[in-house]
Amino acid sequence: MTFRYLDISALRRFGISTFLVLVMVPGCPPPLRPIRFDPIPMADAVRIVNTNIAEVTGTLRASGPVDGYLTLSDGRRRSYHLDGVLFYLAPTYFRFDLKKLGDRQLLFGSNEEHYWFYSKEEDEYYCGRHGVQEDLPPEMPIRPDRIHHALGLTPIAEGEEIIGRTRLIQRVVDDYQQILLLTNDDAGNTLVEKEYWLDRYAPRLVRRVVFRDADGVVEMESRLNNYRALERNGLWLPHVMVAHWPKEQMFMRLRVGKWKIVDQVGPHGPQFATPMECIR
Repeated sequence: MTFRYLDISALRRFGISTFLVLVMVPGCPPPLRPIRFDPIPMADAVRIVNTNIAEVTGTLRASGPVDGYLTLSDGRRRSYHLDGVLFYLAPTYFRFDLKKLGDRQLLFGSNEEHYWFYSKEEDEYYCGRHGVQEDLPPEMPIRPDRIHHALGLTPIAEGEEIIGRTRLIQRVVDDYQQILLLTNDDAGNTLVEKEYWLDRYAPRLVRRVVFRDADGVVEMESRLNNYRALERNGLWLPHVMVAHWPKEQMFMRLRVGKWKIVDQVGPHGPQFATPMECIR
């Protein structure tokens, strides 16, 4: 008895994605590899991602082990193996709490107005405000307001949402359809602000997110793997998430044991409250 992949059409809401079903069949042929789909128009690729994200109807909660390393201000590298709990509520409410034996080691957070980062090693909060670049402390090691983008949980702007000097283009590379968010600076130079790498295998969702600086150097990159459907509403979510900040020499990997929607957690819940250290 062997396993074989059969390609069946999953109609679902967007009617485009195809899923591979693993079934048992008699015989001895080797397992077939998953099918890599042909590229599709950019608007269709973006619509698949955004339709899936639209299934997020409340606050998402994930928990699981987290491992990685960070580089402190004095140049020392610290590795860690922690327990992580993540909350996300669209569009900007985010909390990622990392503890060891109940003792907080790292905290990333964001709400409608503020975002923050805390490290026990330096016993310091670094805080900023959305849309106010000058409020960003130069010593803040990473941008907490970007993490939920790196999880593939925010929709890709399309159509009339692309305004001003920003536009989308598509580039097909190997196993991916890259959706590039381009913008022009004040000097008229075209910059790649953000990259979404969409998988050409089922379920055709975000596998990588890349942020670059004005010189094209990677500031933050995430990789999203092991997508599985949430039982409640068919929302597909990654269960292995890796983030890398090359300049800051930081790396983090979260392996989610379980995702769930927690209706009792809203935007004014304590999970998203601005720390007093940031208000002062």
